[in-house]
Amino acid sequence: MELPVAIMAGTTLAPVVAGNTVLLKPAEDTPYIAYKLMEILEEAGLPKGVVNFVPGDPKEIGDYLVDHKDTHFVTFTGSRATGTRIYERSAVVQEGQNFLKRVIAEMGGKDAIVVDENIDTDMAAEAIVTSAFGFSGQKCSACSRAIVHKDVYDEVLEKSIKLTKELTLGNTVDNTYMGPVINKKQFDKIKKYIKIGKEEGKLEQGGGTDDSKGYFVEPTIISGLKSKDRIMQEEIFGPVVGFVKVNDFDEAIEVANDTDYGLTGAVITNNREHWIKAVNEFDVGNLYLNRGCTSAVVGYHPFGGFKMSGTDAKTGSPDYLLHFLEQKVVSEMF
Repeated sequence: MELPVAIMAGTTLAPVVAGNTVLLKPAEDTPYIAYKLMEILEEAGLPKGVVNFVPGDPKEIGDYLVDHKDTHFVTFTGSRATGTRIYERSAVVQEGQNFLKRVIAEMGGKDAIVVDENIDTDMAAEAIVTSAFGFSGQKCSACSRAIVHKDVYDEVLEKSIKLTKELTLGNTVDNTYMGPVINKKQFDKIKKYIKIGKEEGKLEQGGGTDDSKGYFVEPTIISGLKSKDRIMQEEIFGPVVGFVKVNDFDEAIEVANDTDYGLTGAVITNNREHWIKAVNEFDVGNLYLNRGCTSAVVGYHPFGGFKMSGTDAKTGSPDYLLHFLEQKVVSEMF
């Protein structure tokens, strides 16, 4: 579950600001957080009926809400499978419906940090570890691929392992760095991918799991991977990052783009020409220089991706509101 307050609040209130009423269907794992938002909205004086709280099993009510003839806009953050299903169902014109539905979907990523030669390897390692393991890797922008130039590969990998060993895992009430993943389904999925990673590459760090008092997964680094390996292609949504070695910057960009997703990316380089090449060719909606690939700031970094990452709605910008409006041009002559 990704940022259950920020994303849920933003996708709920943007259409309200644009003058719409909203049916808020929270993720089944986090209904109470959405309920607390409803309390805040009521306390703030939002009229009843503007935002309507509709928790429930998505299998029972999800299709109904999407299919309904009076649903004009659908905004969704979640998996690729669910997002494409929503997109497909929204295209069907229901009986009594006289408009085309608009879908805003954010469906995840397979985000990469590209590390060039002749760079600050400490900065590169910190960017990778912070981006990969913050929020236990449960962010659509999390770094799950480290694409590193051969000249600095061993050093960046070694420093990333060292930093990862310093991370704490446990109950975050005690200011522990990493907490559990959201549920057993995700816990089992991550375990499966760690097993795959051991087969495709080398387990360098982590890989352990514990579900005795929550669904805890150690921050995991897997090296020696190839671009087409499953660890490098499929979204895991957990604390797992794969390392791949490249011969030059051209190959690095080629590997970075070798995925169905195009959400975020970062480039660690001191070469201005390489950065301009990345700006022109790295096919992601949010691209960062010499920092991690996460933590877009609302109002400064409008957020949204290309390809199968979604509809590139650029959440967090004034333009986002236009997705929830119908624009009308009026011309008068006297």
